[in-house]
Amino acid sequence: MTNHSDHVYYRDGGRFWLARRISHAARLRIYQDFLREMAPSPSSTILDIGTSNAPSEEANILEAHYPYPKNITCGTIGDDSYITTAHPQVKVVSIAPGQPLPFRDQEFDIVYSNAVLEHVGGERERRLYLLENLRVAKRVFIAIPNRWFPIEHHTGIPLLHYFPSLFRRLLAGTGYDFWTRPANVDFLGRGAIAKEWPEDRSPKISYSGVMLGPFSSNVIISRS
Repeated sequence: MTNHSDHVYYRDGGRFWLARRISHAARLRIYQDFLREMAPSPSSTILDIGTSNAPSEEANILEAHYPYPKNITCGTIGDDSYITTAHPQVKVVSIAPGQPLPFRDQEFDIVYSNAVLEHVGGERERRLYLLENLRVAKRVFIAIPNRWFPIEHHTGIPLLHYFPSLFRRLLAGTGYDFWTRPANVDFLGRGAIAKEWPEDRSPKISYSGVMLGPFSSNVIISRS
């Protein structure tokens, strides 16, 4: 187990109280969309990939609200002490970036993945990540930040991420330098997901979070 912490993923974009409130509201909507789209039963087994080890109101919405936490397995990187303390009924399993998930084929009914795909690397890494999601569960529900939302999720900076090369060049060497590296975050939208989806059968792609049509805060990718 590495000494990994994902506090950085909530640090810059949540500097202001209003930003945190908006993020929390968006994640609650994503959770409601998950319930409606996946319609989990009281016995459904759920793998939450990328459960956060950072104490934050907007983190781990599934664990905080789902009425059957004993059916949740949390896949996390690094120290899991916060998760096991805050959500003692869930199961926690360590996962490694870029490696196959340590689960059998179709072991779970549903994979839930929120705000992970944009952090796994480039197109090759994303396809491998998606294939692993599809391998370990019968159904998948993946949420990502929408690149066309006017405010960049991780920095709170408006519009600049519409021009990724300029975003990375202007912010390199600043306090936002972490976010200038494609290995740490990439900007994805519906088009990229449709192109990179690794199955012949297309997923359902829709918007969620703060609803602004094609400029909504989040994109949902689901496959039943």
